[in-house]
Amino acid sequence: MWSLNQKKTIFMLELFKFIEEKFSEKDKEWQWTYQCLLTIIFNQVEISRITITDHYQQEHSDISNELILKLLTKLNGENLKSMKYEGKRKPYEWEVIHDEKFYILFFWFNDYNPNGLWIRNCHRID
Repeated sequence: MWSLNQKKTIFMLELFKFIEEKFSEKDKEWQWTYQCLLTIIFNQVEISRITITDHYQQEHSDISNELILKLLTKLNGENLKSMKYEGKRKPYEWEVIHDEKFYILFFWFNDYNPNGLWIRNCHRID
């Protein structure tokens, strides 16, 4: 029988490949980057990389990078309008159901990789 950690590792190996963990002095946050080993099309762009920041961990310790990656597997084929925002980015807000729980993700296209998503925040909607 597989343990929960072994199942998480298998899931990660099949769908995403961990690339890098780094601390950004500029943004004062940890960032983890993964390569997509599955096809995820978002707003008609094939996503090849996902970067998750530790911003969500400040208030939502019940969320993990593994959960965020699982949620992103459901993003395939979605077309969303960006949120109203005054800066140069076009952030997106996406609600999704996983294991009968509602979650919301906030993200945008990565500034340095147009085929990458930058995941800023994730939390449950109760």
